[in-house]
Amino acid sequence: MWGVSEVIHGIRIITSPYALKDTDERLFPVSKNRSRRIHKKLIKRFGGEFRKVPAIYQTPDGLIMHPAMELEFRRRLSDRDAMDQGMRSILFG
Repeated sequence: MWGVSEVIHGIRIITSPYALKDTDERLFPVSKNRSRRIHKKLIKRFGGEFRKVPAIYQTPDGLIMHPAMELEFRRRLSDRDAMDQGMRSILFG
């Protein structure tokens, strides 16, 4: 499921709930004595071996971001724009 595509500052932004990355944190402990069958069952139960967190990926088409990251991205972008406006008024004011 892909989200709505829009263009901000010339960059195409696509929101997707599948924009996730794995962390180093495991959802279940490592075991040398665990069989492949049990390992497969644990992966099915926990939804993967590693915890997944929202991410932003840069592609040649633009940015693909998780909806949870979109608010932070827009906030930082507006802060940057406000800072640019402030610097312009100081320099050229």
